Order: sequence, then C-alpha cells, then structure tokens
Amino acid sequence: MMAGISTLQTELQSDDTALVRVQLAIVSVGGPSNDAEIMLDWTDATDFQAFPIRPDGTTPLGKGVQIALQMVEQAKQNLRAAGVSYTRPWMMVISDGEPTDPADVWSAAVQECRAAEASKKVEVFCIGVEGANLAKLAELSTKPPQMLSGTKFRELFVWLSASLSAASRSRPGENIQLPSPDPWRNVGI
Repeated sequence: MMAGISTLQTELQSDDTALVRVQLAIVSVGGPSNDAEIMLDWTDATDFQAFPIRPDGTTPLGKGVQIALQMVEQAKQNLRAAGVSYTRPWMMVISDGEPTDPADVWSAAVQECRAAEASKKVEVFCIGVEGANLAKLAELSTKPPQMLSGTKFRELFVWLSASLSAASRSRPGENIQLPSPDPWRNVGI
C-alpha cells in the first residue's frame, strides 16, 4: 500500500491543477491503536507526503466513517467562510469491509453516510481489498463497492489521482467523466 500512496503523491504533484485544487485527509481504522483516528488532517496536494499505512488489529470502520464525514463538513464550512467555491468532496473507503464496531455505531455510521450522500454533501466510493465483505461495504453507499484486484494499490492510486485531477478541473454541479477503474479492480466479481 505504501507504494500506492507514494504513487498518489507523485501523480497529484505532477498535475498543476490538482496541486492548487486538491486537498486530502486520511482517517485510519485499526492499526496499532485499534481505534479510528485522523492520520492526516486536510492537506493541500502540494504539501502531501506519503507515509506507510499498515493494516493491523481491529476495524472500527463505523467510527472512522463518522470522523471522515465530520471532517468533510468542517472543511466545507471553512471553505464557505473563506469564500472559496468547491466541488462535491469525495470519501474513499478502502477496507476489508468487516467493521468491528458495536452494531449501533455501525448502523449510525451507515445512516449518516447514506444521508450525506443522498443530500449531495459527499460522494462515497467503497473499495474492498482481499477478503472484503462487499455486502457490508455496500451498506455505506448507493454505488456498488468495487473489489481491488490482488494488490493493485499502485493502479488504484493512479486512477484516484487521475479522477481527482478530472474533478479539480470541473465546475461545481458539472458532471464529469472518470477514468475506467478496470486497471485496478477485479472485474470478475
């Protein structure tokens, strides 16, 4: 996964438009702390530095989704207060799809995520990694989750960078054509 995140950094930082229009934040679920926590607060693409993310421990995915949704809303408020226009934010959920949250936390996260997506507050993309419970990930979004083929993280992050670049060139409310995810997804699911 580290090579993939390094690729994301390289690809974003080689795109002049993305450099000035894309911001990233990363919420980790599990890992050494066995909790959901902000690993990277909102950072401009120009300042983004790749770092290792290692899967380990529990997966408090519901709590992580709730933190991410709060971060998205706060960022939008900050942009509005500064008079900066923006396109609909994206939330990428990359997971094995097996939340270890209590059932009530997961249920609340699913409801919050679906409501945010329905009210066009955020665009949610769920990507399952090897062994993923796609049915569980599907609960988060109206869009079906995609399955990563093997360990094609590099290809996934090249696609993400190209997609973010396309979105950064769009105007608020404009429909955009995203690149095909075929280089990284498992099309046999």
